[in-house]
Amino acid sequence: MASSSPKKALKGAPKRGTKRKRIDHSKNMEANGKKAKIDGEAGGLGADHDEAAASLAAREELWDSELPAEYRKFRPKGYRLKPPPTDRPVRVYADGVFDLFHLGHMRQLEQCKKAFPNVHLIVGIPNDKETHSRKGLTVLTDEQRYETVRHCKWVDEVLENAPWIITMDFVRSHNIDYCAHDDIPYVADGIEDIYKPMKEAGIFVATQRTEGISTSDIITKIIRDYDKYLLRNFARGATRKELNVSWLKKNELDLKKQVNDFRDSWKNYNDSISNKSKDLYTLVREVLRRNTNRARHNIPVKAPIDKFALKYNANGLSRTSSHRSLFDNLKEWIKLDDHDDYKNMDEYDVYVDDRESPDTESLDERIPKITVKRKRRTSFSRRQSK
Repeated sequence: MASSSPKKALKGAPKRGTKRKRIDHSKNMEANGKKAKIDGEAGGLGADHDEAAASLAAREELWDSELPAEYRKFRPKGYRLKPPPTDRPVRVYADGVFDLFHLGHMRQLEQCKKAFPNVHLIVGIPNDKETHSRKGLTVLTDEQRYETVRHCKWVDEVLENAPWIITMDFVRSHNIDYCAHDDIPYVADGIEDIYKPMKEAGIFVATQRTEGISTSDIITKIIRDYDKYLLRNFARGATRKELNVSWLKKNELDLKKQVNDFRDSWKNYNDSISNKSKDLYTLVREVLRRNTNRARHNIPVKAPIDKFALKYNANGLSRTSSHRSLFDNLKEWIKLDDHDDYKNMDEYDVYVDDRESPDTESLDERIPKITVKRKRRTSFSRRQSK
């Protein structure tokens, strides 16, 4: 055996007698080169994007500078808007279905009418065949939609059977100066935006939509509250056949109506009971408070004889506790010790009148009267004669 133990090998170091692996630095250099190339391309794309954004912003500023300030809000984003003619009326064309004519339609037409001075507003409305094939069923017929829009005060002319997709030939044939619609691209027949030719020509007026109201929203609300509107029409005298409602649906609605009526009546009854309970509680509380205040102010004053009796017979000054005589208690009660004239009680007679006298505050309490009188002294001569 060897006298000394061998040292432990370092962790991670290759064992003695094994070949060390040769590190290939060329692969690392190649990977770093690819990464640098990708970073360079990304940096180039970022630089190109920044340049494009700066170029677009410069074009936007240039196009805005060509227009008066009041017309800039009507310019579509990314396109030029030509200034309007000043020597004649400006013919503006706006198209749409205009089913269930509502506030959003009115505000759009108002924007078209007020976009430029002296505007002649033309509204194009497609017929039912074109509309139903592209957008779906409408609530109003095309004739009803024509007449509805014609009665709007912002509209000067209604173009019936208008085309769904506007072309530049259509614009030129009707001497249209501008086409007005919201700036959102409208897709139809595989066309990315049917208003793009007018935007590129600089004759597109961008209007703003009214949020929170549309024909689709109105129809959705009616469908959501379908049962309520059925009950409303039944209450107005409509029949099942007029509303296209089955017998089973009619009975279901009647049952729902009775349940709702009972629930409403029960709720009203509970509310009424709650209100009456609160009123009763308030009334009782006020009566008790009034009686308490009256009792505090109308406490009957105890008669002197009552005070004397309580003091003498019960409350702490009885004969057994104080060992005082009746006259001692009487003297303390009428406070004769405070005056020199009443120190000798033998000189006074006490008279108690047991006749009842009505109290001014309460007729139920009868107070006897007590009278203290000085004794009459006889003269010395009379006593001698006796």
